[in-house]
Amino acid sequence: MILLAALALQSATVSGSPIVVDGVREQLASQITPEVVAQIAAGADPQPVTIPFEVNGFRTRIEVMIDAPRAEVFEAATGDVSPWWDHTFWPERPAELVIEPIFGGVFYERFEDGKDDGVIHASVTGVMPPQMLRMDGPLGLAGRGYQLVTTWTLEEADDGAATQFIIDLSMIGEVDAALAGTVRRVWVHFINDRLKPYVEAGCHLEPEASCAAFAED
Repeated sequence: MILLAALALQSATVSGSPIVVDGVREQLASQITPEVVAQIAAGADPQPVTIPFEVNGFRTRIEVMIDAPRAEVFEAATGDVSPWWDHTFWPERPAELVIEPIFGGVFYERFEDGKDDGVIHASVTGVMPPQMLRMDGPLGLAGRGYQLVTTWTLEEADDGAATQFIIDLSMIGEVDAALAGTVRRVWVHFINDRLKPYVEAGCHLEPEASCAAFAED
């Protein structure tokens, strides 16, 4: 705080002439001692605060068979995902929850309709509809020192009547075994427990209607 005050005091001078607004300069000056000035000149941080953590990483693969054609599965898994994606930052149903299936797109959550509030969960770094989509972003772990790359690969199965949905996860940062297990279980939940029954029940054909697969939710 003192360091910020010193910088503010310095910025309050233009061409050697002090600028005083409502006594701000005098208030800041009272917080600056010769010792602090010496520390700043020496490049020292008056109150260094660091919380080191060990950097780890993991990779894992999840495979889920979905009884629906690949193009239908890819379409249901992208765009508006709010009918089947059930974990959000906003405590209520967000106004928008969208995975944009274009390179340079984003996976975003808009909290309230007509407002510019929300969060970007990930960036779409690669896409080849309907067989691949790659995202880079922390998803629900936003705000911490993580990097998570999520790659979806959709392969045709059963002569095109079904889809093998493959999720490859690669994560690095402040990661331990417990977090790695949680990230894997969450993706099993999203694809196996949510997207799969949503599509197999035909709910993706009427996304605005209530889904029979989630009748107990």
